[in-house]
Amino acid sequence: MPSRRSETEGPITYTTFEVARFLGVSPPTVVNWVKRGLLLAYRTPGGHRRIRRQDVQAFARTRAFPLVGDLVDGVVETGGVVCHRVLVVDDEADFCSLVRTYLTGRGGWEVEVALSGFAAGLTIARFRPDVVLMDIMMPDMDGFEVLKMMQNDSEMRDIPVVACTAWRDPQIEQRVKREPFRDCVQKPVKLDLLAAVLEAALGARTPQLAPA
Repeated sequence: MPSRRSETEGPITYTTFEVARFLGVSPPTVVNWVKRGLLLAYRTPGGHRRIRRQDVQAFARTRAFPLVGDLVDGVVETGGVVCHRVLVVDDEADFCSLVRTYLTGRGGWEVEVALSGFAAGLTIARFRPDVVLMDIMMPDMDGFEVLKMMQNDSEMRDIPVVACTAWRDPQIEQRVKREPFRDCVQKPVKLDLLAAVLEAALGARTPQLAPA
């Protein structure tokens, strides 16, 4: 079990074995990350390594590890600042990384990535995003198919979806307008415009608040 503590007693911490289980790697791999300075850790008075929960979450996000188990908390610890969850569904890893870096650096956003339409459904169920940025053209399930899947699920259909595409095809553009996307942005996208579109897409949805 993780070394849970209250807000007044201190942060939640994990052993290297617990971190390995969360991230699906071997304990020696976690120890190696710590030794290389990639994952922050400290030692207890007894000499045991402990890793703070927020450091594991940050490490997982920057390296595209899915957040699972106790790492999923529904909020980002930002001192009570309004925080929105966005899922980026796109098979271009570089684009996903760019959006993640920009939005998390901007503050007020928690970003998760699904690199395929097939992965999107599983990630939506686990991550429960406030808004989805959906690439239209993907090799397994395209954005239209993922949107249809969401519309057929009572727990997903109310999540606003913003389409994203590099295609300049009139037929695709018309179909995007016919489907229940909240908005559409064209690649290459201006990141400040993207943030504004995502915020507008949230509409009247109630934001989540991180604990004070």
